[in-house]
Amino acid sequence: MDNSSIFKVWGIRRRLLLTATSEIDLVTVNKDTFCSTHSHKYKINHFYVLSGKIQIQSEYGDVILEPGSSFEVRPSLKHRFFAIEDSTMIELAYVEEGKIDANDIDRESQGGRIIEDKAYTLDEMKEKGLLDLWEI
Repeated sequence: MDNSSIFKVWGIRRRLLLTATSEIDLVTVNKDTFCSTHSHKYKINHFYVLSGKIQIQSEYGDVILEPGSSFEVRPSLKHRFFAIEDSTMIELAYVEEGKIDANDIDRESQGGRIIEDKAYTLDEMKEKGLLDLWEI
């Protein structure tokens, strides 16, 4: 395990590149999992799917991404991704002015998993004993 891997309730984020104005991650998302609903003040996210099927959910509607397709999320748009299948994607985040800020995220809700047709956030999974902490 290297320091560039971040384990999440939905999968793994591997940092490929970080500069002052951009970051590129290889994101592996497990079927029936989702990231937090969130927005960014300055950061632009561009998702490019390598394998699987991802749904980008936003306040303007949902978009299904399959291998070779991409979608860009501009600042202030609330969004989250949901894995319809085990999926791998490239996430390019960048800013048009200033520098990348790890704190440029406004989370509205936690990420989690669908278990037996019910969505559970990370905290709910911990409370109900549905998650071993070492999985994250």
